[in-house]
Amino acid sequence: MTINEETEATGTKRLLERRTVVKTAAWSVPAIALAVAAPMAAASGDVDLGAYRLTGTCGVLGVVGPGFTLTAGPTEALPVGTTITISGSGVANIGVFSVSGGTANVAVLSGTSRQITLTSELPAGATLTARTTLSISVAFGLNAVSTLPTGYIATGAKSAANVSSTLILCSAN
Repeated sequence: MTINEETEATGTKRLLERRTVVKTAAWSVPAIALAVAAPMAAASGDVDLGAYRLTGTCGVLGVVGPGFTLTAGPTEALPVGTTITISGSGVANIGVFSVSGGTANVAVLSGTSRQITLTSELPAGATLTARTTLSISVAFGLNAVSTLPTGYIATGAKSAANVSSTLILCSAN
């Protein structure tokens, strides 16, 4: 039915044709889907710290012990309250951890578990190093996971690392 036929039959003129409504609806579906797919971080108000990284390090036998480095991303500092939780296996005690390159508390959770918490911001690009007195001449495994305080996310971050020693070889990532 055309507009003229409908006007004659009903006495009123339609403002929009059905095809126009259908076309508009079809074109709006991708726009609505895109809006719904927006990152949750934007909606939640979380601060994105970018790609910080946690890496394992074997150290040097007899010089410095194994441990982990936490490096803030190139543009954003890591906030106070960021934690590194370290757990060990293969030994009864993972040793005493010391921290350099930043300010942090080291809490002994058990003989095989430690938690390191930043007590001051780690500036953008800066590195905090946490090393243990455990020797790489002993067979052991260390795993670490970093956690950000509430209200922060880190797109592209490497938030977990490990160190493994087999008496002969040490590997870390």
